[in-house]
Amino acid sequence: MNDSDYQDWPPLERKPKPDQEYINKINKEMIELAPRIAQVAVQPCDEEIWATVGDLRYGHPVTPLILRYRALMWMAMNPPDPRGEKMCSRPGPYTVYVRRADLIEVLVLGERTVDRMLAEVREAFHKKPYDRITVEQFCFEHNLPEEKIQQQLHELFLKRWNKHKPRNE
Repeated sequence: MNDSDYQDWPPLERKPKPDQEYINKINKEMIELAPRIAQVAVQPCDEEIWATVGDLRYGHPVTPLILRYRALMWMAMNPPDPRGEKMCSRPGPYTVYVRRADLIEVLVLGERTVDRMLAEVREAFHKKPYDRITVEQFCFEHNLPEEKIQQQLHELFLKRWNKHKPRNE
């Protein structure tokens, strides 16, 4: 075989281009949602605020609309990858999916509050009750610093790992 027998392959794309129909659908829903947010925001709130996380007051009628709008923004910025889901494990201080028990320790909130926050994210992203939520989605939805949450999750993992790690005596 000589060099002329090999053909040049086209360069691989890092991330496939998003489907234009998908982007148009998301943009249309965002445009329809914006006036509803403005309309609900000016109305008085009679409901009890059960938690304040980031810039959101949970219990206010505008909060679910804001969460859905942020979910649409995130979905527009991160279209689904035809290659599949992200890996569950990454090297270094990096966690892909949030767990309820971890969030309770990291955010120092009650179990019920964290459950309600996760339910809000699932509702905003139209996920099923037991679908997994990425750290990136959770932090984007609740306007929390992802780097700080990732670091705290890593420290929590190290604390648990050191507790179970075999000791050389």
